[in-house]
This record gives sequence, C-alpha cells and structure tokens, in this order.
Amino acid sequence: MSENFRIERGWIYVDGTRQDDGSIKLGTGGEMRFSPFEAISERGAAQITWGHILKASVQRLAFWRR
Repeated sequence: MSENFRIERGWIYVDGTRQDDGSIKLGTGGEMRFSPFEAISERGAAQITWGHILKASVQRLAFWRR
C-alpha cells in the first residue's frame, strides 16, 4: 500500500485516478495531489492514513518556516 503514496514538500501524492462514481482507484499510474487539509476529507476514498497527513503537515510547517 505504501508504494501508492509519496509525500513531498507537504503534498500527498497518490498513485491513482478518480472514477466516475467519485471513488479513487489506486495503482493506475495516474497521479493525484492532496494537501493535508484535502486529504482529511478524502481519507476513506484514497486510503490516506493519519500518519501521511501528519507527515505532510509537519513538512509544510518546516517548509513555510524557511
């Protein structure tokens, strides 16, 4: 599951695409980008964990602090 997620500079990148019904299909080769705030509402559909959200939030704080 972790190969479908990447966190860079406070963004959560998900390897997947949105289907017609609004759900997210993982592992399709498409790339979706979520801020930590968007990821909270998409947790169920994209299978984003609180750990991903926390890590991206901390990276954003560190990046903005520079």
